[in-house]
Amino acid sequence: MAVQYSRPSNFIVRSVGPIAEWAIDWIFLSSAAITPLATAAAVYFGFIAAPLLAGLCALAAAGAAWGMYARFVAPWQLRVKKLDLGAGGSGTALAASASDRPRLKVVFFSDLHLGQFKRQEWAQRVVEAANAQSPDLVLIGGDFVGKTECCEVADLLMPLRHLRATHGVYAVLGNHDYGIPGPDHSDELIQLLPQLNIRLLRNECVTIGEEVLLVGVDELWTGRDDLPGALTPCHSRPPTTRVVVLGHNPDLMLKLDSHRGHPELKDAFFIFGHTHQGQIYIPLLPGLAIPIKSKFYRGLHRTRHGTLYVSSGCGENNTPTRLNTWPEIVVFEV
Repeated sequence: MAVQYSRPSNFIVRSVGPIAEWAIDWIFLSSAAITPLATAAAVYFGFIAAPLLAGLCALAAAGAAWGMYARFVAPWQLRVKKLDLGAGGSGTALAASASDRPRLKVVFFSDLHLGQFKRQEWAQRVVEAANAQSPDLVLIGGDFVGKTECCEVADLLMPLRHLRATHGVYAVLGNHDYGIPGPDHSDELIQLLPQLNIRLLRNECVTIGEEVLLVGVDELWTGRDDLPGALTPCHSRPPTTRVVVLGHNPDLMLKLDSHRGHPELKDAFFIFGHTHQGQIYIPLLPGLAIPIKSKFYRGLHRTRHGTLYVSSGCGENNTPTRLNTWPEIVVFEV
């Protein structure tokens, strides 16, 4: 029996989440005013020998300074995350079994959300960081655009034409690309991406090199995802082929129990974006206001279908605030 999946309600997606992030954005913005005021108050109370008040003001200044970092610095600290997929229980699906087997260096990034907060200059930074890894393959996990009232989509994405990889650049679309929420840019992106030398996969599988099968799955929230259909043309693959599944939403894993007839998924590697790893992440607390139903919203996981990684993405949509998460590109070897 197929597993049925329903995305969060339109009210949550279009109203509750953006309102909460707007409120959070103003809280973190206020840290720019609170930090100097609290620092001045701490100095004043220290000068008049009121140590308790001075200490409280110093703590407030430190907390506000942390908020300033989260709002004004962390979102622009692009990091390179290197995954070791063959060690420490992180899965053996992509571990090289012999030193003479060819390896494919893959760079992945997602969730650029180009528009209101980050534009062409940021896209160029991401491109330069990806090219610096000398990748054999580049994968993009959707949500190319965010709030685009400011700019033309073609102008925002133009730097992506400079991506360089031996075996090309492949992508899937995300919920924001389809207008969930926001304007629907999918038709424009379907036309534009090939002009930028990016092949868009919509429930398709392609062979990369000699031993890698790349499966691109369309966006889950639109109901266009069809992983079984994407795999059907690839049943005759050699048994040594590594399978990499590229998607946007990690809730795709909730539907896999209905695909037991697909041995390709036994030791696959799945890579997703969408969640921004919580974006504002407080350790020891569960993920708050994360728009998925599964537990896979952050980092590397091992499942009976294989290994999966959920990236923090490169951009932000409603607030450019990042707490204990940083924009990243992901590098791994097949």
